[in-house]
Amino acid sequence: MKIRNFFSALTLIVLSLITFSCTKTEEAADVITPVETTTPTIPDGNRIIIHFGTSTQRGCMYSFSNCIWIGWGTELLNSQNRPGLQFDNGDDAGQYFGQYFPLTDDFTIDAATAHELGIEEQVIPAGFYALRDAASGQATGKRIVQFGPEFSRPVARLVNPENPQDNIGQLHNLAVQVILHDNKDAIAALNGDKKAIQKLLTEKMIAFMAEAELPVSAAEQKSLFALHLDRDYGNYAARLDETRLSANDKKTLLAIFDEAAAIPVTSPEELGKFVRIITEHENQLAASASLDNPKVVLSMLSVLKYSRYFWYWKSISSPQPGGGTPEASLIPDWVWADIIGMELGGPVGSAVASAAVYLDQR
Repeated sequence: MKIRNFFSALTLIVLSLITFSCTKTEEAADVITPVETTTPTIPDGNRIIIHFGTSTQRGCMYSFSNCIWIGWGTELLNSQNRPGLQFDNGDDAGQYFGQYFPLTDDFTIDAATAHELGIEEQVIPAGFYALRDAASGQATGKRIVQFGPEFSRPVARLVNPENPQDNIGQLHNLAVQVILHDNKDAIAALNGDKKAIQKLLTEKMIAFMAEAELPVSAAEQKSLFALHLDRDYGNYAARLDETRLSANDKKTLLAIFDEAAAIPVTSPEELGKFVRIITEHENQLAASASLDNPKVVLSMLSVLKYSRYFWYWKSISSPQPGGGTPEASLIPDWVWADIIGMELGGPVGSAVASAAVYLDQR
């Protein structure tokens, strides 16, 4: 009996040890479960098929609108023997564009269009053009842009076909303009709740990308909703150093960022200088083989140029007459958020980071 009891007790001890060992193994497995990470997708520029610009039904004038959507009763016409762009739904156009229509690339009035309008064929230079009532003193509801030098604030052409990722910058400006314009009431209703605003902006950007036929995968969507955007973007050197770019690409970008940060922008003319300098850098890098990840670097430069342009235009082009206030001459944090956000989360991360920082600091 004693021997039988001894072996029974020994068996129970061994079983207990086995059970304990299994339990500890399972607990250890739970602790070391890896966290999934998703590298953001930055589309090739030639995959972006959105038609950037305002449709005139006689061509597409580059702006922060979409030529596929012919809205506001838009018509290119003869306005006192010069080309004009009239909006029948003037209030809607005014709320969207504010006081200035941004013509971001030179626009050619070819011979056929010139003959049809009864004006000379010509090239309308890029710049900010005043958007005003179509008939002074008359409540027609229509607004017009007259493309004459007296109505223009010249800015260098923003569109750069030499940068194969130029469409990334165009996509960014259109996305931010559409999302902030279409969701201003919903954003205001969130009363500055950072998490709720980031969630809303992310949802709207994902939907925007789907409409642009650039759908975001489920894995990447999960990563975007978890993206940590509360960072000190003003310290752009530190944020750049945190990216996944090579040391060579970081060094190249940092030199350009330092140069860009030292360029004051207090007028459309100074903005034009900024655009020309960044365009030169784009062209040099696009023509060389010095980059380890040219797609990402050229995308970040495109967003730097387009974002600087967009936010300066937005600061002076309030829908309320006289309501525009130019930003400080140096690059604001939300522009740096745009650039770093492109590497963090692709086009969605870029637009969301920029808009979120802008809304938080304004």
